[in-house]
Amino acid sequence: MRKLGKVIHLTNRGFVLSAEQVPGLGGAVYDVGGARVGSILDLFGPVAAPYIVVKPSRGFAQANLEKLVGKDLYMGERYGKTRKTKKVP
Repeated sequence: MRKLGKVIHLTNRGFVLSAEQVPGLGGAVYDVGGARVGSILDLFGPVAAPYIVVKPSRGFAQANLEKLVGKDLYMGERYGKTRKTKKVP
């Protein structure tokens, strides 16, 4: 797993990270222990220092989200199916 960034604050859609690198949308997000926290919902801000909105996983309580503020999170494998490229003759 690669370090994704640090949690800045909570929002009504999830929580916001200050990222160290630009990830792809839909990627899985994990905490230090390797437990899945959620998936990447949105990217915004400057390319050099982007911000990431993470949608929490189902069953993740609000109290658990508040504990993540100020902690580092990590990214793992891509979520969902990827598209295959079509060969054009």
